[in-house]
Amino acid sequence: MQLPAELQKELVEKAASKYGNCQELAKHLNIPKSSVHYYRIGRLTMPNSILDSMLRIADDEGLKVRVLSAGITKDRSWATEYAQDVFREICRERLNLPIREDLENDTRLRRKAAAIVSYILAEGSVWMQKERFGELAANITFADHERDLYGHFRSLCKDVFHYDIGSPQRPGNGACAIRGFVYSRFIAEWLVYNGVPPGDKAANPTHLPKWIVESNDPETWSSALQPWLDGEGCVMVNQNGRLRGFSLAQSRHTDLDLAVLPRIRYSRERERVLGRRDMGGLEVFGIPLMTFCAGCFRSVVFDDVLCLLKRLELQPQILLKNMYLKDDGFWSCNWIIILGASDCRKLIDMRLVIQEKKVEAILATDRH
Repeated sequence: MQLPAELQKELVEKAASKYGNCQELAKHLNIPKSSVHYYRIGRLTMPNSILDSMLRIADDEGLKVRVLSAGITKDRSWATEYAQDVFREICRERLNLPIREDLENDTRLRRKAAAIVSYILAEGSVWMQKERFGELAANITFADHERDLYGHFRSLCKDVFHYDIGSPQRPGNGACAIRGFVYSRFIAEWLVYNGVPPGDKAANPTHLPKWIVESNDPETWSSALQPWLDGEGCVMVNQNGRLRGFSLAQSRHTDLDLAVLPRIRYSRERERVLGRRDMGGLEVFGIPLMTFCAGCFRSVVFDDVLCLLKRLELQPQILLKNMYLKDDGFWSCNWIIILGASDCRKLIDMRLVIQEKKVEAILATDRH
């Protein structure tokens, strides 16, 4: 029975007054006290059995007449759908989903939210959880030795969304990795709105959100860069153990297949890979292959990363390292950003790299 909110509130309060309060009424009706609260504020529609019980408890003939004359009877299918909508709204209200105004006005919130978006872009994904209802979820994966990064991402989700992803889980395929899951359609939709495409990120051009790129706050840039450098980066050393620099890699799938680019150079170590030397003499539709890939299949999110690194007065370079032939017969571009040895210590000082093993590697080679 659907009642006007004020009338339903009057009924609940009249029935509760017979037992002293809403909690005692809930005990008498053998229902959760939260249900009585939601009946009182009009969030839930009462089943007829609960309505009849409350009318008997209230024992007010005038109220009973008004309730029965104003009430609208709903069928079971409507009640089920309504209950689902209410449940979703309850879940939604438990979360904090920053809007653009929040991110512009709250500096600390913006920095933490920037790190979350970059973590998902670099190390996670958004995927369809329930295709029938169009519900999305998100996950993030780290190497087994990156538990400090997992803890960092988990604390960010608590602070920004008021959501705990829980302890790290094993992927179940024997990989030396740990995973975390965000089983909230609302957080997943927030991530999509802020630039994370559902499905395979490497197949789509992705950008950092404008509120990151257009920010004038260097700490926001650093917060957005740290997940990329920690998640996709590695310390480079030479044969003598001396520090060469720091690199981070990102793939971008293409629609070039064997019919367009048939040439493959095999080797024992790098099967199905075209290196820069191989690509230098190849053309696609009369255009040099490297030029064609730079125009059509560039990692645009790496352009954003490159821009922020330069704003922080670092000296990054971006290049197409190689191309890899996937199992589906299409080529994928492997883009790489390189920072020189002189910038590596700055990465630690500016907290662009916080992962313990990477920090130790830079400091060890720096001392060497």
